[in-house]
Amino acid sequence: MNEIAEGIALKEKALDMLEEKRHEWIALARKTAFSLLKTRGENAGITSDDLWALCPPPPEINPKAMGAVFRSGFKPVGYVSSKRKQAHARPIRVWTLA
Repeated sequence: MNEIAEGIALKEKALDMLEEKRHEWIALARKTAFSLLKTRGENAGITSDDLWALCPPPPEINPKAMGAVFRSGFKPVGYVSSKRKQAHARPIRVWTLA
């Protein structure tokens, strides 16, 4: 297995663990994301910033759990700079329905 494949496998394992431990919040955030995309229309996109505004992770949940929300039912369509000051304008993905 090459290093890229190993990295992807490690990421998937970490996301599996997050979904297992934080399944209730992830399910709620995913439902919120689906609803937001359906409201915005077929060609719309959303970001983690949108979810932070509507369904932020509870304080006891590591913000990295946001990555698990978009792993099922969504596809990436680009990047934008985050508008959250805590994210320091870093690039974040734009997602749409898969």
